[in-house]
Amino acid sequence: MRTPIKIEVDLEDIMPYSYVMLIKKALIALFTLVIITGALFAYIKSQEKTANDNLNLLTPINESPFETQLKALREKEGQADVLDDNILSLLLLGIDRRSKAELSFRTDTMVLILANPDKNKAVLISVPRDLWYDGNRVNAVYTLYGWEELQKAFEQVSGIKPNKYILTDFEDFSWVVDAMGGVPVDVETSFVDSSYPVDATKTYQTVTFEAGREVLTGERALIYSRSRKGTNGEGSDWARMRRQHLILKGMLEAVTQPESLFNPMVIENAFNTVTSGRMDTNLTVKEAGFLWDLYKDWNKYEFTSLFLDSHYLYNPPMEDYGGAWVMVPLDTGYSTFKQDVLKALYGLEINAPTYENQPSAF
Repeated sequence: MRTPIKIEVDLEDIMPYSYVMLIKKALIALFTLVIITGALFAYIKSQEKTANDNLNLLTPINESPFETQLKALREKEGQADVLDDNILSLLLLGIDRRSKAELSFRTDTMVLILANPDKNKAVLISVPRDLWYDGNRVNAVYTLYGWEELQKAFEQVSGIKPNKYILTDFEDFSWVVDAMGGVPVDVETSFVDSSYPVDATKTYQTVTFEAGREVLTGERALIYSRSRKGTNGEGSDWARMRRQHLILKGMLEAVTQPESLFNPMVIENAFNTVTSGRMDTNLTVKEAGFLWDLYKDWNKYEFTSLFLDSHYLYNPPMEDYGGAWVMVPLDTGYSTFKQDVLKALYGLEINAPTYENQPSAF
């Protein structure tokens, strides 16, 4: 049995610069991944039964322990049928490594991407780094125990095990965005952040975003994804997660812009370019090529963003967790969140969960 390891709390109010640097590192990582995985969301029906025989990134939903739950949901909605779907499942991991020489790091950004080709549904799931899992925060699981344990963690939370991952650190984010010719994003809410950090001088600056469409440069994309002190409700970790999803979706368009460096590239070249010192992945060239070929149909998919947030989690007393500030589920087995994941994948209605005497979270 593993001995629980205490992870020290690094709240921004106590150590602002260290905390901000950590956030920067975690968020930058998310976006470098899209060079190869733009096609994740475009997982088209041509994969049915034949094209996917040797593609290990597919998760047969009928092997999931939640088959019974999904059947019940479908019956309730009048959609009972045979479960023979294959769900694309891939986990994007952004680590807080400051240099390639560092051997210890945490997966502070985690986005699980799922796609159902039979329903043309794609789901992006963000999980907070402070989620408590088996004696640690979930962002420490990969480094301490490896990929298989992190797979178990995400299956416990979402009900679906990710089969493949892409892991990266931070130094290449601005380069990727600029190499795409910028990333078009529909900014949902205008906001001003007067406490945005300037890392070189360890001071702060004021940044502003106006609602509407903007083609973000690498620098602006970093600011948009990183800001957490904005006005108009944008000053939270959850608002920042929403903005990360918007940038991911914008990259689907950006990667094939005429000025994009990656637009004319053969998949083998793109795969080798990105993996050479830029990222780690257990995707094979064949699997990456399969995803790239399917990219053309991404716009057929309906996207749902799910966040494991205060609808599902709360902050327990710190003394119960060795003084650590963590998040735990309102229902022990994550059953409500698992149902919402399945509903999103199968096009069923999602209702925000409510709990009696729900604790104050965040």
